[in-house]
Amino acid sequence: MPEAKGAPQSEHFSLQITRMNGVPLAKMKVHSLQTVGELITAIKTAARADDLNMMLAFNSEVLQPALTLQDAKLSDGCNVVAIRYPELFLAATYDDGLTKIWSAETGNCERTIEGCSSVVTGVAFGASGLSLVLGMMDGHVQLRSVTSGEIIREYRAHQAPIAGVACSANGQLLATGSLDRTAIVWNFETGRAMKVFSGHSGSVTSLAFSSDSLTLGTGSEDFTVRLWKVVEKRPETILKGHAGCIKAVNFSQHAKGLASGSTAGEVMIWSMTGRLELNLSPLGFAVCAVSYSPDGMSLAVGGTEGQCRIFSIGTGVCILAIQCNSGPGSVRSVSFSPAGTLLATGAEDGNMSVFGTADGHCKLAMPAHVREGTDQSVGVFAVAFSPGPTPPPHRGR
Repeated sequence: MPEAKGAPQSEHFSLQITRMNGVPLAKMKVHSLQTVGELITAIKTAARADDLNMMLAFNSEVLQPALTLQDAKLSDGCNVVAIRYPELFLAATYDDGLTKIWSAETGNCERTIEGCSSVVTGVAFGASGLSLVLGMMDGHVQLRSVTSGEIIREYRAHQAPIAGVACSANGQLLATGSLDRTAIVWNFETGRAMKVFSGHSGSVTSLAFSSDSLTLGTGSEDFTVRLWKVVEKRPETILKGHAGCIKAVNFSQHAKGLASGSTAGEVMIWSMTGRLELNLSPLGFAVCAVSYSPDGMSLAVGGTEGQCRIFSIGTGVCILAIQCNSGPGSVRSVSFSPAGTLLATGAEDGNMSVFGTADGHCKLAMPAHVREGTDQSVGVFAVAFSPGPTPPPHRGR
């Protein structure tokens, strides 16, 4: 039966399907009026993985299952990434400028990101899980695709090294902090600088967004923490009491407080109004990293002694001590998994591990990243967990 005049014409073409790590999965013959959901079913059938939850991404966007391949702008030779979900991912930056994305479930390296202009000093996943923000020693910031590793956007952010980057929970904002004593808040989608926060008398060494995305906290070499309103035009709140450089700040996900850690061996818990609620000092070692558990009931602290300690927020008591390194070396970064059952640590000696938060047992030890041409391990600068990309909400055709 001839097609009705004006009806969409179906075109046949080929797509290359790959895993996140770039390994080819299949080459599929498709037609333009086929839906993304039908393609997913065909891939799972070909892979004999009918029970697997899968989504497809193209150009760093997860494709709606109801879209036709034509509407998804797919054409002959396009590379489509198949992503299993749910799957935990872990990003780690290294002293030689490389960034690796690991599966926190298998311990496999899913992608290595190269080509950064200098050493990567800060890392954060975008709220969608499909993008990764990298801050660098030369003051540049890159937004990278998790699925391809390609550069989505570059920012000439600061005139001095980036000390930290953060993404807001609402997915709309990106913040960068620098040794030039400023922090900048950017529109995540457009890359436009929205606000420049200045006032610290020393380098901005750490920063974090509150869970409601309305407040940015910054820690500084000047021994203070400042709370800046991202939207409202209000003076910042200055938190004083530390006797050392503030190397780490982190908000509770329940917007009840902020933790700050310093090189003087101090960890302090503050209310959102700036009142000191709890002082865990002195710890006897310089603090390099702090991270709230997702339920806000405990705080992980990493430092120069090579351990990570987990404290109860309610009592201030250390409830778990985890030996992260086989020898001396700072624990530079700590990150809880979204469910709070795992804790990732990155250390100066190159160790990166995932521990259970119930018992402190090592669940995964990632293979050491060694400097090319040597057997010398490269130090881990920062680690960050992501729940991985999530399927888009269902929309009818």
